[in-house]
Amino acid sequence: MKKATACFAVWCLLLAIPMRSYAEEIEAEEPDAPPVEEAEPAELPAPPVEVVAAEDSPLYALLVENAVDYPVDMAAYYLTEMTEAAMAGDVAAGQTAEANRNAAIEAGIEAEPISFDDLYLLARVIDAMAGSDWLSDEFRMCVGEVVLNRVASPEFPDTLHDVVYQKGQYTVVNMARFAALTPRKECVDIALRLLQGERRMVPSVVYQADYLQGELFTMYSDWRLGNTYFCLSANLDLYPID
Repeated sequence: MKKATACFAVWCLLLAIPMRSYAEEIEAEEPDAPPVEEAEPAELPAPPVEVVAAEDSPLYALLVENAVDYPVDMAAYYLTEMTEAAMAGDVAAGQTAEANRNAAIEAGIEAEPISFDDLYLLARVIDAMAGSDWLSDEFRMCVGEVVLNRVASPEFPDTLHDVVYQKGQYTVVNMARFAALTPRKECVDIALRLLQGERRMVPSVVYQADYLQGELFTMYSDWRLGNTYFCLSANLDLYPID
């Protein structure tokens, strides 16, 4: 009887093993379901906070009464506009900038008036006569300075325009290319420095040529242009001595 009972138990155990394997195979074939994540409640944006400072509050004093004042030099600002207009050949914009600059000066800004037409014309003359990139700013200064020395001289016309267009003098202005010439930045910068009073020579230097026209003050030698002579007036008594 005991032997029969043992055989029956073994037989039940053998039947249970394949059923368990089959159940494990089914469980392995079914993919795990993704975990369910709980959505967090959306945060609503906070309403804007408007800060209103009463006139007697410390905040008002901080924002208004103690505000830092940065003065703007409008004369310099409009002068920059004038030089940019000269480089662009925009006469209308340059004249408008000059008018605005003069208005700022009349309103109390300390600066000397500068004519845009003079700046533009002088820059073009310097460019036509000394604009080549291998020439020095020193040479450009001397070329422009002769023009302004003539304007200030009792021996020549009183305006820059009349000096430049005086018959038989600056023949470069009669060339076709001069009418369409837009001055380069370096020539505009030199013209501005001269109109603001910078000088390299004495007021009596009123001649520039490739030959001597009087007593020599200085000479510029260039391998392409040759020698350029800057000479004094023969009437030195007409010029102030610094």
